[in-house]
Amino acid sequence: MSRVKPKVSVVVPIYNVEKYLKECIDSLVNQTLKDIEIILVDDGSPDNSGKIVDQYAARDKRIVTVHQKNSGYSKAVNRGIAMAKGEYIGIVESDDWAESDMFERMYNNAKKNKTDVTKSLFFIYNSMAEARYQNSIWKNPCGIDLRLAPDEAFTVKEWPKIVGFHASIWSCIYRADFIKKIKIPETAGASYQDFPFMLETMCKARRISVVKHPFIHWRNEPNQGNSTSARGEKLLLMPQNTIRSLKVIKKYKLYDELKEPFFAHSIWANWDFFVRISWKYKRQYFKLMSELYEDLKNDQGFRYIYFRPSDVHAAQFFMKKTGLIQYIFHNILSKTKILIIKVATRVLPTYRVVVHLKEQIYHLEDQNELLLDEIYNLKNLK
Repeated sequence: MSRVKPKVSVVVPIYNVEKYLKECIDSLVNQTLKDIEIILVDDGSPDNSGKIVDQYAARDKRIVTVHQKNSGYSKAVNRGIAMAKGEYIGIVESDDWAESDMFERMYNNAKKNKTDVTKSLFFIYNSMAEARYQNSIWKNPCGIDLRLAPDEAFTVKEWPKIVGFHASIWSCIYRADFIKKIKIPETAGASYQDFPFMLETMCKARRISVVKHPFIHWRNEPNQGNSTSARGEKLLLMPQNTIRSLKVIKKYKLYDELKEPFFAHSIWANWDFFVRISWKYKRQYFKLMSELYEDLKNDQGFRYIYFRPSDVHAAQFFMKKTGLIQYIFHNILSKTKILIIKVATRVLPTYRVVVHLKEQIYHLEDQNELLLDEIYNLKNLK
């Protein structure tokens, strides 16, 4: 390594990911920024992940390996951050991989803007999806676009939209002496501990910047074993960590400035988990979300700026005492409607035409999004 203190330390928490691990480590070893430290934290993996990290460490002096008893994602990340010697610190999840120029470009931006936090866009990868959607730039459901962030350094008060985008703490680098004072909540499981961590970093940062380019390929596939595929009681960590996140913005006295993007983020992040959780835990999930939305019940100034119509509808379920009952009836009616349409399409040819037209409309909407992206890219070339 060219310096005692590397430019960037990359922390990789690892558990049971031998299928993807080599692709992840290769993407870090082959970075265009050579002056990096790669910290591989094996969190008691029962598969061959531990052997793989030792093999890489034997070949590359920039790699530091840690083997610990299984303690969870957050403890693995916190331990890696505490060990890091770099000027800046990044986090990469072991089933993802990075573009080769990620840390060079992120580091240069951070140095130029003298930031505490530098964030970038990212890809969402699903090998099971249709070919053109397997590896596409992730888009925020509320329409918040990081490409519209200020070009220079800013604070969260100056551009609060950033907290509504996505937690994605692995699409950032952090100034080391800044991030070492912050810890990911060490809760069991891996359902959105990074949400309160992200808010802590954004609220505390004096200078934030955005690199308007995607680098990380975020693997999000069925049966992958990450938080997006979690089931059962573990999903209750989602609303619990969202409540913890709300306490963070209140602690920094930024509630009024951040409430619009925060609650928009909280609804799209939680709704699918609420729908997915088994009926055994649904009442408890509903109760936690009702607690989260208590502040909005009497907030006449809340404007739902970043809410889609479906998000407003979902939030209203959580803000009413009878919301769970209404959700149950709504769910039954929706399933009945789907059943009726399925029967009708077999009987009435007209319904088949309607379904075809809907598919064509969705196709046109996709084309429109692609055109907007092209127009944006052309503007940037001027």
